[in-house]
Amino acid sequence: MATETNRRITDSMEAGLLWFDDDLRIVDANLAAREVLGLRPGQFGARIDDLGWEQSDEQGVRMPQETRPVWRALHGNGETTQGVVVVQTPHHGQRWLRVRAVPVDSLGAGLGRGAIVSFTDFTHERQAMRQARHSEQLFRMFGDHSLDLIWIVDPRTQKLLYMNSAYERIWGRPAAPLFEDLAHWLDGVDPADRQRVAEAALHANEAGMYQTEYRVHRPDGRLVWIRGRGFPLFDTDGRMRYMAGFAEDITLARATEALQSAHRLAQVRLERIVATAPGAVHSYRQRPDGQGEFTFASPAILDLLGVDAATLVERGIDLLALVHPDERAAVAESLRESAELGSAWLATFRVPHTPAGERCLEAHSMPVRESDGSVVWHGFLIDITERRRAEQEIRSLNIDLENRVAERTSELEAKHREMESFTYSVSHDLKAPLRGIDGYSRLLESDHADMLDEEGRFFVAMIRKATGHMGELIDDLLAYSRVERGRPKLGPVSAGPVVAAVMDGAAGDVAAGGIALQSAVEAGLSVLGERDGLVLALRNLLDNAIKFTGGRPGRAIEIGARRVDGQALFWVRDNGPGFDMRYHDRIFEIFQRLHRAEEFPGTGVGLAIVRKAVERMHGKVWAESAKGDGATFWIQLPAVEQLPNL
Repeated sequence: MATETNRRITDSMEAGLLWFDDDLRIVDANLAAREVLGLRPGQFGARIDDLGWEQSDEQGVRMPQETRPVWRALHGNGETTQGVVVVQTPHHGQRWLRVRAVPVDSLGAGLGRGAIVSFTDFTHERQAMRQARHSEQLFRMFGDHSLDLIWIVDPRTQKLLYMNSAYERIWGRPAAPLFEDLAHWLDGVDPADRQRVAEAALHANEAGMYQTEYRVHRPDGRLVWIRGRGFPLFDTDGRMRYMAGFAEDITLARATEALQSAHRLAQVRLERIVATAPGAVHSYRQRPDGQGEFTFASPAILDLLGVDAATLVERGIDLLALVHPDERAAVAESLRESAELGSAWLATFRVPHTPAGERCLEAHSMPVRESDGSVVWHGFLIDITERRRAEQEIRSLNIDLENRVAERTSELEAKHREMESFTYSVSHDLKAPLRGIDGYSRLLESDHADMLDEEGRFFVAMIRKATGHMGELIDDLLAYSRVERGRPKLGPVSAGPVVAAVMDGAAGDVAAGGIALQSAVEAGLSVLGERDGLVLALRNLLDNAIKFTGGRPGRAIEIGARRVDGQALFWVRDNGPGFDMRYHDRIFEIFQRLHRAEEFPGTGVGLAIVRKAVERMHGKVWAESAKGDGATFWIQLPAVEQLPNL
């Protein structure tokens, strides 16, 4: 077999060497073979099958003896054979060997024909490859299950080397075009963001990393927000080999951020509203066992209840414990009714111990029933102490005012009774002597006229005329007084019947004076007024027109009514002498006359009665005239809807 020198040489070799005789028995092995296979010297001379070492091919299929390289080398045509043999050893486990078998005519001195088998153990390489494939499988499994996009690019060739399935899910586009041309990465990116996305890698930090956010429009029309991150991958020598990165869908995060921003803004606004709201905002809860507690209170609660908001909430202080003892039962009952009916809690109560002393509060809250059966009222507590004090003062003032009004009313009623007594006295005590004077002057004129000369008879006639005028004046004053004292009851009045009644009342004077009297009343016209007062005013105006047309040729009078801009206008127009408009306001004053009594008799009270009657109906009266060209007197009252025909 081998000499000592050859032994040293073969033991120094990295490859394993086995010597087999013609019967496939192991004759010898170098150090590498012994270490790899765990061979011991006592096992030399045995066949591998005798050792119980199973041999199989790369696919794990057991190798029959005739397929093994050493057998084929010994039974072939003297050719070298090779292959991969997987040997299951008892001590070193499964070993993967690349085997090369060479047939030899002699194994050495005293030995016959055999084969020398050299092999290389690539078990560790195989395991490393398997681990690499396993790692790659794990990486791909991880990548395909990742919610974020993972990519790897060769920057030298600008080729996409890897991308997981998240691209198609997030972008909604196929990934195949990216492997052909990386420029398709910008497909769907919002035009306003494309330049920034394309330049993102140019703005990497010192470590070569960059990050950018942009929008992508999916083919289905949905807009997604993307946060992209990139970083370099280096070789062992420190040179950049690849660029890799992630892209995540932050649409929901963006929406959440917007909602949080809106929530923060709403919270700030709410805090400002709470800070400026009248009184204090509160949330007061009553548990199913009836115990109450504050779950929220604004800082203003301290001034109202005498306890700061934090203490109220932390200690679970019951509102009823702070209410005045005399009013606790009523407040508890109002809370119970609000909880049962689900209606607003409106209550007023006193709190005896506050920094400002006893305060009167008003509660405005709405109840909400929770799943555990408790009820929470959310609302306001308002300090109404000053309002209560003002209301009490107003009540005191109202009582005083009512007393004063009652006193003044009593005084007015007394004066009214005095005026009625005065009116009765005027009617009775003044007219009685006049009746006597008129009666005796009539007897003197009829029975003793022959005893009087012409001048005496003239004096008697003047006495009778004066007593008649005095009687008319007293009647007019009484009429004015009645209008002055009257309290008209306003209501709808039909214009047509009123005008007809006025014309019927003057029919005798109209016929006697040969007057052409016409009427023009809008059909269905109704006014807000008092019938008797309106009749009195129109009758005085008509009497005035009859009087002032006396002695005029072609005497003509028109009385009418029409609607103008929601108002009813009544008029009495005559062709009398008229008057100078400079004296317009004067003619409506009592006892004011523009003509001598010898020309037109009268007391100077009629137009004053008209003005007073119209004013009592909240209307207006005026006149239009030109001296020598007649006059028109107007009355304005509010028009109302047409009354039904009666």
